[in-house]
Amino acid sequence: MSTTSVYREIDVKTQHAMSLRETWILCIRSVKHRLFRSMLTLAVVVLAVAFFMFLLSESLFQRSIANGVLEEESFNRLSQTTLTRMLSNAPELTMVHRLSNTANLLQSKNAEKVAQGKIQLEEYARVSGLDVATIEQLAQTASREVMYTTWLADLPTGHRLNLIGKRSGRQAIEYILANSQDFHDQLKIKIEIRIPGKIDTLDAFLAAYPTYKSQLGEFNKRWNNGVSKAVERTLERKGDQKNVPDNRWIAAADAQTIEAWRKDLADIGFQLTPELVATIQSQLKDANMFADLVEALNRNTFRVEWAREFNETKRSSAEEKMPFLTDKRAIKLLKDQFTPEVLENMKTRYERVRRLSLLNNRLAIVTKATPSFLGLTGRQLFLLFISFLVCMVGITNAMLMSITERYREIATMKCLGATDSYILSQFMMEAALQGTAGGIIGVVVGFIISTVRCTILYGSYLWTYFPAVDLLFSAIFSLVAGILLSALASVQPSWSASRMAPMEAMRVE
Repeated sequence: MSTTSVYREIDVKTQHAMSLRETWILCIRSVKHRLFRSMLTLAVVVLAVAFFMFLLSESLFQRSIANGVLEEESFNRLSQTTLTRMLSNAPELTMVHRLSNTANLLQSKNAEKVAQGKIQLEEYARVSGLDVATIEQLAQTASREVMYTTWLADLPTGHRLNLIGKRSGRQAIEYILANSQDFHDQLKIKIEIRIPGKIDTLDAFLAAYPTYKSQLGEFNKRWNNGVSKAVERTLERKGDQKNVPDNRWIAAADAQTIEAWRKDLADIGFQLTPELVATIQSQLKDANMFADLVEALNRNTFRVEWAREFNETKRSSAEEKMPFLTDKRAIKLLKDQFTPEVLENMKTRYERVRRLSLLNNRLAIVTKATPSFLGLTGRQLFLLFISFLVCMVGITNAMLMSITERYREIATMKCLGATDSYILSQFMMEAALQGTAGGIIGVVVGFIISTVRCTILYGSYLWTYFPAVDLLFSAIFSLVAGILLSALASVQPSWSASRMAPMEAMRVE
């Protein structure tokens, strides 16, 4: 009797592994299917990235405008600072600040500023007769002197009185040198006081201070000798105009005379190129014209005529008259001394200088603050960190709720053969998708808000000093931060979902 086998051969086929493209399509469909929940997660990412971008772009705008305003003001004072440097003896503390500024230029990341610093070093060397290396070392130490005296002056009153009493500047440094042990003991107690750099750097400066002060005194003496020679050469070139102020004489001198004067001062060692002289003459002519205008506006007889013409009950100052220089009545009163074109130029000049002054005052806190990471101040970084934490909590909560709603889906996928790693990668991919979309929207929103706000505050200066390259890097950083934020916040929920047993997930209502 034959027996028949009750077993059948089962053909087990290789399980289909979903490609990255198929997984990506599945993620997009999942996001569309749970559109409301996805929009909530997306909104949290958008808010976080918009806040990142707003802080970064506003900080960049303010710093770029502040630097531009400082450079513009520095250029406007070029004639004054150049003549003061060449024709006025410098007190030792003034030379300290000049050398400190040179050291700051040399340490700048801007190639043009570094080149400017080197030119200044060469001028100091030529005029004083000292070598460049010695003067560069003096400049670096002078920079530390300014840094430490500023730090001591900015200490809270109680701490400052305990450390140095009522002393300031060099008196404070010399007091610390004479009472070094007591000063260090007090610093150890006051742990909340932050010293610029390290305590070793301060000790090195204090140790080098006596030698530095002696070398600085010698350098300053040599520099002022060069200034005295420049004054003598200038008086010789003036001839019978010795009583005419330097700014008036230089502005009115003919080309041959001013070129001979330039060569005289260049022979002494001063950096005085033909282009620089031309700029100085142009600025001095405008400054002298403006001074003549102010004098005319303040003349008693003219003030009476102005008050009668403009029906003023109280006589206005020259500054109050400036906005009305292009008025027909003002042109009529000043026609014997100034043309309408000159009055319009003077009004424009006044408004520009006044606007620069207001911007400089408004941005003073930006120029004084020491930027840290990404050009942000400590307070801005703290806000950024808190925002990051809050948004991580929000995204984590949204992802947890999304995964809770999908327990049965997860169980079904596992029963169909989905591995833990596949489920983890799917949820992480969904989070990255939402982070990318939210990051792009957040970058645009943050940029628009900061641009509108800074345009209202700073007007055309925003576009004059627009930091396009830095903004691009800020946008990239904010976008990457949004993606990482979403990915990190989804790690724990995705991991928990991938580790669930199918039967356990099925039992969840």
